[in-house]
Order: sequence, then structure tokens, then C-alpha cells
Amino acid sequence: MTATETRSDADTPPPAQEHRQHPPERLSGLRTPLIVAAVVGLLALFPLIKNPIFYFWDDSAAAFLPYWHEIGHQLLSGNWPVLRPDMWMGGNLAGEAQISLWNPVSLLNYALVALLPDLALAATVVKVEFLIVLALGVYFLAREYGAKEFAAAIVAISLPVSGYTLYVDASAWIAGLIGFAYLTHFWWSLRRFSRGLLNPIVPFLFGALAMTTGNPYGALGVIVVLLVIGVERLLIKDIKRFWQIVLVGGSVGLTGLVAFLPLLTGAAVTWRKPAGVFNNGFMVPGIGDLATMSSPTYLPRIEMFDPTFTTFPMTYLAWFILPLAPWLSFRAMRAGLRARFGLFLFGTIYLLMAIAPSDLWLFRWPARLTQYVFLPVLVLVAIALSVGLRTSQWRRRALGSAAIIFVGTYQAWATTPQNIEWHAAAFVLVSAGTAAAVWVVLKHRAKLLPPVLVTGTALVLLMQVLVMPHNGNITPWFFPTDVAELKERFADRYTGNTLQIAEIGPAIGRHGYSPDGAWRDLLFGNMYHVAGVKAQNSYTGIGFTTFAEELEMEYHGGTQPEAYQRLWQKQQANGGKTLADLMRLETVVVLNDYVPDFDPAKPPAGWSVRQTTHIVNVLHRNGKIDWPDGRLSYAAPGVRISEDRSTGFTGESVRYTGAGKVTFAMLAWPGWKATVDGKPVEVKQGPAGLLQLELPQAANGTLVLSYFPPGWGLGIPLLGVGLLVGVGFSVLTAVRARRERASA
Repeated sequence: MTATETRSDADTPPPAQEHRQHPPERLSGLRTPLIVAAVVGLLALFPLIKNPIFYFWDDSAAAFLPYWHEIGHQLLSGNWPVLRPDMWMGGNLAGEAQISLWNPVSLLNYALVALLPDLALAATVVKVEFLIVLALGVYFLAREYGAKEFAAAIVAISLPVSGYTLYVDASAWIAGLIGFAYLTHFWWSLRRFSRGLLNPIVPFLFGALAMTTGNPYGALGVIVVLLVIGVERLLIKDIKRFWQIVLVGGSVGLTGLVAFLPLLTGAAVTWRKPAGVFNNGFMVPGIGDLATMSSPTYLPRIEMFDPTFTTFPMTYLAWFILPLAPWLSFRAMRAGLRARFGLFLFGTIYLLMAIAPSDLWLFRWPARLTQYVFLPVLVLVAIALSVGLRTSQWRRRALGSAAIIFVGTYQAWATTPQNIEWHAAAFVLVSAGTAAAVWVVLKHRAKLLPPVLVTGTALVLLMQVLVMPHNGNITPWFFPTDVAELKERFADRYTGNTLQIAEIGPAIGRHGYSPDGAWRDLLFGNMYHVAGVKAQNSYTGIGFTTFAEELEMEYHGGTQPEAYQRLWQKQQANGGKTLADLMRLETVVVLNDYVPDFDPAKPPAGWSVRQTTHIVNVLHRNGKIDWPDGRLSYAAPGVRISEDRSTGFTGESVRYTGAGKVTFAMLAWPGWKATVDGKPVEVKQGPAGLLQLELPQAANGTLVLSYFPPGWGLGIPLLGVGLLVGVGFSVLTAVRARRERASA
């Protein structure tokens, strides 16, 4: 990477022009992108210095990594799971759109996660992978808009280690990082295609990857990119290419419906419904917060869980942007405005969305869009850096830089004066880095500017992860991460269908977060499934309303004490069986001193307490479960069952004589179909949302249960159409280009 020479105020940067020459110009060779990938891969390991589970945090620990491990295990076994009835609320894998069942890269990563022995290691590998993918996307986007290699590399290295991207998406909410990373590649490739320099198969594939992640913000980003590139084409009256962009966008959109339709069409039974428009101030940044993008220790007073202000530099982007602003060429940013209009339009749209109300339909918590606001900012900075720093009137510029650094440090100190040592360290680092950057340019050694800026980024990041080693606003969990250890600890203790009666607060309040504390006998989220336990407690982003209300179960699998009493209440409409019977429970784990009326010496009839520790009491069913080969839990007196057999996760076959009600120990998700001797039978919700049927009279009938995700009947054909259109248009474009070259 080499920098250009310095420029004076009189210098006029070359305008951004359309390039239609053939052969098309190359974005760059491999050398600089490889350097970017290597540097980002190294910087991404810095957080592990003080926090080895930095990437195994919050939802990544409770949901994503356990999901990935289990899906990967099934893939390696030759199965493609779309519904896991044994995971109950968390088992609707098709409905949990962000599980990305249709994204081939995700599926490959899930298989990799299943092969790795440690979940924290697996989290680090996959997340560093996508931080590198993001960096390369930013690099190629900046290059596409006219930035030189060295400048594109500088900003590409900065974004993956910026505040929100690193401490939120990479650390915990990984689906956002994956969708955003693909979006950057979709943007540069679509724009390059719009200039006639790239086959549409490239933006089509990146767009399809962004859509099939199932992340709504990634999907929204695809729509916004299509809009801004379309507007760029219209501004230069390139109508033909505009309609081609519409065609590519339509084909990309069709590929994404298969990921989102199960969520939307099944929303009636879940708590994930459109919320309308309202603002409670949660995770809503202000413009003033975004203006602190170069203050490494500024902790914005943005409400975000507990405590009610951020504990990490959410709005930090890059240390050098504002301090070097007096030295940057704003004329370079404005040059060729029509060709670069998309950058300004994209930034404006996302700025308005980032300061919007806290809830807009399915979109909530606008601080998630911080990195989308910063993306065009970085590209514009790269364009300005490409023409060099302005050095005329250097004393005034130096005073401007000093004032900006002082104000940024003062803002950081005023917000959290107790962290004065952090702010002092940041002030020294930013001041020294700015001085070094200006000095190398003034001394006509501009080729040293990239190493100075990247070194400054590394040093600032090192300081940040040492003083702010984690995101303290979200749950750390501190689960055991060794898969073999988890199975050894739990699989043989909690056998059969298992329900845990416990909540996070009391569990960790008494025993602490750690493998030697609460996690000796308890787990939350989806971790039980990694441990080989058929737990009915699981993590869910969508829920199942009836089940959650009956068992007072939270999204992370925690339950209220009332759930214990409800297990033993007899369901008169189901032959007097208890809910524990209808759920085919064999093990119940109860947190000590949590259920007021629980007496280990007086277990429910048919149950006994076989394990007691200082953390839990564990109840086991004394007798055997009826129909052990299936999921049937109740048959009315008028129904005589001769066979009940499960086939995989989503198949059930029951042979019976008579007529009447039957109940199965699985939730009645939309998508279940039932037939008796080929004739449809209505699927209903029974107690706690269990699947229930009224079987018609039959002398020797066969009930067949099957599951197909709602929305896939439309989504899969549309996926096929999208693939056909996208690939077909790409082939047609390649054939035409070949003919044009031949005729030339």
C-alpha cells in the first residue's frame, strides 16, 4: 500500500467518471486485499487477550452457537432439520429466519462448528471469518467508488473493529454482522455491474446470500442498495441499465422469500408480530452520539438493557476521521457527485433510520443501523485520502485538529468522568497518531501514512479491549464451552424429555455465572441440546404464545415458579392426565428455594427425587412412558392404539381403531398436516399449545402426521424462479459480451 503525494488547496481532484472501456479495469490485484484480510484477522483476535470468550457472548452463547452445533451435527448425519419438536419453542428452525437454513455458506459453517470441540473456539473462527468478509466488502466498495488501494485498505481495516460492529454484532448478535458483510459485497458488485464492468451473476449471488441469512436488516439493506444504484443510473440517464438493475433486484428478492415467509405466515401463534410504530427510547442514538465517531472512550448515554447506558464505545468508528478532517479534501468527496450520489443517498436514508423511533414494524432498536450510517462515511474518507492530505496553512489545520481532539475527549470525560484514565490514554493515542500522520505528509513521506493510520487503529483497539473487555449491557452467560465436558456433565443425569424450573436471576444470584457455579446443574438457552439433553427449555426469537403463557417461559428458556404447579394439574378434557404426562416428561429439574411449595420429601404421585445438590433437586418419573416409539401422549377411551411410531423429526404414524381425541407431545406449529387413510384431519391446539386431533371412526385406520413449513409452498417455487432469472440473465449477459468482443 502506498499513498499519494500531498496536495495544496489549488489542486483539483479528478472527477469520478464512468468507465466503459474493454477490457474492464481491475479493482486491484490480490496483494492489498490479502493484506487487509490478514490485518483484520489479527486485530479480531485482540479482544481475546483479556476476554477469551469475547465472541461467545449473549445470544451467541445462548442461541446461535448451540443452534449451529445441532444443525451442523444433523447435516453431517445426512439430515436437514426444518423443525425440531424436541426443542419445543426453539425448535421451529424454518420460522427462526436468522438460522439461515437456505444459505449455503451458513450451512457449511454449521458443519464446521459441529466438528470443532469447543463452542467458544467455533464462535471465534466463524466470526473472524465474517469480520474479514466485511473488511473485503468495504475495501472493494471504496475501490469501486474511486478510492486508491491504500486508502480503501485503511478504511476497510477500520470498520470491522469499530464500536458497534465489534462489541455488538461480532460479539453477540452475529446474524447482523453476516447480513451486513454480504451487503457490502452486493453494493460494490451491483454498482460495478451497473457500469458494464461485471457479470450480474456476482451481485446476484451476493444479494441472494444477504437475503437468505434471514436477517431483516440485511434484507432491508439490499433494497436500499438497489434504490441508490438505480438512482445513480437515472441521474446519468442510463435507462437500459436501470431496468437491468430492477431485473437483478427482483431475482434477488425472490430468493429471500423462502427465508422470511415461514416467520410471517406462522406469526399468528408466536409473539413475534409487527409492533407498529412507537418510541420508548430504547437503543435510539442521537446525532450527537454519531458525531463522536472518533472518540475511542466515549460511552453514549443510549438506553440498552442493564445498565441503562452503554458500557462500550457503541458509536466509535475510527480514531483518525475527525482529527484529520481539517486536512482532508472535501472537494474530492464532492467530485463527480452524480456518479457518487448513491453514497450520500445511502447515508441520508440510514441516518434518518438510525435516529428513528425505537420500533418500526418488524424493525426495532435503530442503534443497530449505526454501522450502515458509517459505511458511506468511510468510503468518502477513502476518496479524500486518495488525493492526499492538504498541507497549506498547516498551522490552522493543526489547531483545528487539536480542537477536535480536545472536544472529543471532553465529551467522553463529561459522560463518564470516573473513567478519566481511559480518556487520558485515548487523548494521548489520538493526538500522537494525528501528529504522526501529519508529520509524515509534511515531510513528503506520504507512503508512510497507511502504516501510521493502521498502527493507530491497532493501538486504539488494544487500549479499548484492555479497559473495556466486553459488552456489559448484555448477558455474558459464561457457559461451559467444551462440548465433551457438557455431555459428560448432563447427558446421563437428565434423561428423556426434561423440563427445568428455574430463572436466570435467582440461579446466578445464588450460585454465580460459571461452570463451577449455577452451570454445574443448570443451563439456559439452547445449551442443553448441545449437552445431549432433550430439554423443553430452549431459546427462541419468535416464541409460541400458548406454551409460553402456560409454563411462564421466557425467550431464553427460564420459567417462573408457577410452572411447577401447572405441571401437575389434571387436564379433565384429556382423561385427567397432568400436563407433565401430556408433555411426556421423564425428568424435572427444580432450582432449590425457587418454588415456594416444593417439598423434596413429597414429590408428585408417580415421581421421585433421585438427585439432590446444593443447586437443584431432580425428579424422575417412576414408570415407563406409554408408546415409547412415538410422541403420542394421550388417546381418548374410544381410541385403541395398536402402534405409534415417529419417523425422523417431522413424521409420525399411528395405527388405531375407534374414534376420539389424541394429543401429541409437540407444539402445534402451523405447517403440521394430518391425514387418516389419506383424508385430511384438522390440526388443533390442545393444552399448552400441544398438537391435538379428533380422529374419525376407523376400524383399522392409519394416522400420518407430516410437517412442511408454512410459506415454503410459495417460497420454494419463487426461489426457483429467482435462481432461473438471475442465472439466466447472467448467462445471456456473458454470451452478449462474448459476441461483442468477437465482433470487435
